[in-house]
Amino acid sequence: MARPLVYLQYLPAFEATARLASLRRAAEELNLSPSAVSLQLKKLGEATGIVLFERAGRNIALTPAGRDFAQAVAVSLGQLDAAARDCRSRGAATPQQSLALSLPTALGVAWLSAVAVEFAENRNIANLAINEAITAAEVDWQASDVAIVYDNPPFPGRYWRLLSEVRLRTVCAPTLFPRLDLQHRERKLNGITLLHEDRGEEWARWGVAARVNLQGSASVRVASVAQAVASAVQGQGLALVSDVLTRNLLREGRLIQPFATSINAAAAYYILCPVDRAEEPLLQALMERLVERVGS
Repeated sequence: MARPLVYLQYLPAFEATARLASLRRAAEELNLSPSAVSLQLKKLGEATGIVLFERAGRNIALTPAGRDFAQAVAVSLGQLDAAARDCRSRGAATPQQSLALSLPTALGVAWLSAVAVEFAENRNIANLAINEAITAAEVDWQASDVAIVYDNPPFPGRYWRLLSEVRLRTVCAPTLFPRLDLQHRERKLNGITLLHEDRGEEWARWGVAARVNLQGSASVRVASVAQAVASAVQGQGLALVSDVLTRNLLREGRLIQPFATSINAAAAYYILCPVDRAEEPLLQALMERLVERVGS
């Protein structure tokens, strides 16, 4: 086993003293006392077995062996410094890890953006971008590594994985519940506004399945399901949306589900990525985390 170079810690004191030809000036440069520098030189001589300095009146001077050693030390320290600078520059040139995720607006607002941020923090991803798209055709693959879409396969040129089936249920603020006529044989919504982002087809299907009379209820068509959920939370009507979107609001008691009836949505949530990137460890880890989070 090679003998460890136990004297490396003394080399800066030796190099400074040899270069400046003064123990006092070396001490000032190193922010040490002259006695501390003198002690390090003594220990270096003992560790190497070399007589490094000799007295020259009130000063010290390098011995011939000390001059040879000083030259080798100067070259070695210079090489170490150059290597350190090179490693730092190469490290700085290494691109920081980045990740771009595309999400349906409502799903991102509900909880998925927070999951993406948490994933990036845990993976030390310095650059996270969250884009918006609902269907696969809307995803900008020049700016996205992975996408969650509300759509139906197939998705040509993409690897896909089911994230969650979608069942639609009615939700409303607790303050609206007393206005619902659930005891009457012919159940009615008593004029409560229906919130939807389609043309009302899903509400019509749900009314038939739940045997609820929707006549007399106004309807408000909003630009996105996220707006429907937000309006429901504010007590402005009854929304027909997925549990995946409202899970946290239901747990917090800000929304309730007044009817047990649910219907299948026209599509489901899928995770997509380019086929040639499906085996990348980072993307695999993200997809696993998303599936795990939906199931929790």
